[in-house]
Amino acid sequence: MKRTLALTALLTIAAWAGALTLQVGSPDANPEAKSLNAALVADVTACHEPAKSTVTASYIQMTQSGVHRTDLQVKQLKATGKFAVIGTIPPGAVIELTVTNPQFGNYQPRVLLRTDTRGIEWASIKHFYSTPPSDADVKAALEASID
Repeated sequence: MKRTLALTALLTIAAWAGALTLQVGSPDANPEAKSLNAALVADVTACHEPAKSTVTASYIQMTQSGVHRTDLQVKQLKATGKFAVIGTIPPGAVIELTVTNPQFGNYQPRVLLRTDTRGIEWASIKHFYSTPPSDADVKAALEASID
């Protein structure tokens, strides 16, 4: 509970300070995303020209030859800053989302979250702000999804 409150406070402060933030959620609350059979919705907050934000998404799996990344389709929704992530994501994969915006240069917030046989593990969300997830972060998330 304390972690959730701290994260909420941090994101609120960041949004008011002109930061670029990336949150993910279920498409169930968004009829447009739901009609697209979206796996999840990305919500981008940017003080400076949020309409110029771009979201990319992929899922990552362990294969016999190592880590394999597959791009997912991302469609901008009618509401500014809302994006539908579309595609079939297999159990045991890790989803990585990245947001870019030309006003923020090389700053690219990212999110990692896992899937299991029931779908997306919402409690597994990890945010990365100024530093992208390392190979070790991705492998740890993949190994956790195997359990």
